[in-house]
Amino acid sequence: MIVLFEDSRARGFEPIALTRHVSHLLVGAHALRARVERAFAGEAITLHGRAAIMRYHGGKGERVERPGETALFVNARALMTGALATRLRATGEWILRQGDAVVAARLESASIARLAWDRDALDFDALEGIASTSIDDARLYDWVWDLIADNGERLVADFEERGAANEGTVMPGAMLVAGDRIAIGRGAVVRTGAILDATDGPITIDDGAEVMPGAVIEGPCHIGQGSRVKIGAKIYGQTSIGPACKVGGEIENSIILGFSNKQHDGFLGHSYLGAWVNLGADTNTSDLKNNYGRIRVTLDGVEIDTGRMFLGALIGDHSKTGINTMLNTGTIIGVAANVFGGGFPSKSIPSFSWGGSDGFETFRLDRALELARTVMARRSVELTAADEELLAGIAASTTNTRTDSITTENR
Repeated sequence: MIVLFEDSRARGFEPIALTRHVSHLLVGAHALRARVERAFAGEAITLHGRAAIMRYHGGKGERVERPGETALFVNARALMTGALATRLRATGEWILRQGDAVVAARLESASIARLAWDRDALDFDALEGIASTSIDDARLYDWVWDLIADNGERLVADFEERGAANEGTVMPGAMLVAGDRIAIGRGAVVRTGAILDATDGPITIDDGAEVMPGAVIEGPCHIGQGSRVKIGAKIYGQTSIGPACKVGGEIENSIILGFSNKQHDGFLGHSYLGAWVNLGADTNTSDLKNNYGRIRVTLDGVEIDTGRMFLGALIGDHSKTGINTMLNTGTIIGVAANVFGGGFPSKSIPSFSWGGSDGFETFRLDRALELARTVMARRSVELTAADEELLAGIAASTTNTRTDSITTENR
């Protein structure tokens, strides 16, 4: 069995990780968990991490229990590569470290029983007598923006593993440039007038996806299963679109998880969007400061120098923007927030906020759940009891981060 465990750096992946285990984050064409599953095909996987996330995934039917026999522990924020997988197949008991972080460990049942399973992060230091080895070539992501920065390289590597193939339909008048670096899945359609240019990197169009007339996609890029690229869209390289999304306008070097919409004109750059996000028409993100300086963000109440010149917006699940919304460099929007109105709103918008540059009030939980239920039903997806419990917990835990400054009741 494999245990994908979160460590103390899990908070660095908020707001995207507020609603999912870190291993479920997408980079390139695959989630981190999927990369482990591909490397260790057939192995059962269980999750360990923050208590609320454990309850959520357990409620969704995923394994979250303590293993009763020898298991391989893999850090949820580690990038699984062929070289790392080979190293992790070593027998015996051992712990593999990089700096102060545990990359992986292989533990027998007696050692596993000594771990405090009810803590958000496992304390491997409590296990005495187990050989510990350092490794310097494993990749551990520390922040959400690390995934954005690495996305292009992952897309190229993922395509090389998959290879080119055309199992879909390319209609007459569509143009494929460097077609030997383009993969089109079963049931996917590239319509007349669309341009797929893989000169600078490969392009993957997953099963059932649609690229509409006049859309231009530049590689490296991944379009997820059942997603739709709208008429006239401009999708630049280093971009990953998850399943069942609708995207249009201009997108560059961004990651969008499943069931999210950015259908209309407007620019999204160097950004990461969670699931069930909707960006209104002409929503624009700034991803470069006027002075070309390094971008700072406020994450979990702490100001952080990202070290990046380019960074747009990080937007949590179920959040929405109104038409003509402007988002400054390094804007962070939590879960189930509604942002609208003229001017630039705050760069740090807590979960369950409702408003814009004129101020925010709390988006009532009952209204937020009603909206989520309606949106998900349109895609034939149910808002489960586990979803409701998780959202209610986020609303309660972020109460002190919101300061109501407008009085109009949200409806």
